[in-house]
Amino acid sequence: MFCPNCKCEFVGWRRCPDCEIILEESPPEVEATAGEPMAYDELLDLVRQNGGQIEIDVVVSGVNRERKLRFPYRGHGYAWARGMQGEGQGLSVRLATDQVGRKRGWSFPYLGYGYAWEKSMQGQVSGNPLELRATKVQRENKWRFPYLGYGRAWVESLAGECGQGLRAELEISEVAKKRSWTFPYHGYGFAWPKSGVLKLALNPN
Repeated sequence: MFCPNCKCEFVGWRRCPDCEIILEESPPEVEATAGEPMAYDELLDLVRQNGGQIEIDVVVSGVNRERKLRFPYRGHGYAWARGMQGEGQGLSVRLATDQVGRKRGWSFPYLGYGYAWEKSMQGQVSGNPLELRATKVQRENKWRFPYLGYGRAWVESLAGECGQGLRAELEISEVAKKRSWTFPYHGYGFAWPKSGVLKLALNPN
């Protein structure tokens, strides 16, 4: 399902968790953007010309959500970014989450907590392969009277390589957080990266 306003795809939602409007089945039309494939040597030269480092803003392009129950009243909510994308410096970035970390916990008497985060992402920078793995993950527990527990986890940074000549680091700058519940005591917490900055730097080796 797609949000006609923010253009993001949300799986497991009826309304956009950001815009609070009804999602639509058909993907919205997206204007064609720049970012033609670039030879790897050209990419390295572009980074060198920018002082050895380039930064590109990225935003979430799709979000998955799941809700699970466990007897008797423990609800576990999971949400994660399916992908992120962005453009800048004449480059295009496309990332997709290929591994999701999941954990669940609880506290007395009926508080259930579910956590999910982007464990690794793969994609491309103007046609050049990019691989990232989580380097920092944050977690929090909240609760609401009487028995509603909300657990959330989100990745704060990922790092990896774009070919042999470039180090890559994705720093998350904004995190979306939501919560919901079902009768009688099932609470669900959700969090996912909303935007960030991808940094490409020349590999000193």
